Amino acid sequence: MTTASLGFFAGSNLRRAPKAAVSQSTVRTVDPYAECMACWVDYMRMPNLDLTPRSMKLVGDALPDVDVHDAQYIADLRMGESVNAMVDSLVMQHRWAIYKSQGIASAWRFPNARYEDVLLEARDELEKKLRTNVATRLYWA
Repeated sequence: MTTASLGFFAGSNLRRAPKAAVSQSTVRTVDPYAECMACWVDYMRMPNLDLTPRSMKLVGDALPDVDVHDAQYIADLRMGESVNAMVDSLVMQHRWAIYKSQGIASAWRFPNARYEDVLLEARDELEKKLRTNVATRLYWA
């Protein structure tokens, strides 16, 4: 009775997936450092004059418009601003290495220092600051 009702699903047409394919996790984890850096790069590339209608609203507007995309954009910019403060607190070589690694600066201005070594040091120091900052520490939780 069941084979008649299933029609073409019965018998040899049903195949099992290989065990290796089923056991693989499809959840991708995001690197918190890369996510913070992406928000910081967006913040750094943002034009200085924000003349969007969102910034031109009067304070006395009765009902504020809530847009999910705008709210996420503002949250990302605030995180970028806090990452910018932490990058600015680094020493000059480390700051310049972070700028170059994210494409904000194009030249390496320190001929006596090896860029790759300074970048590793800068990333370690910046990640320590990002892990302890109130605005960014939740990404490592």
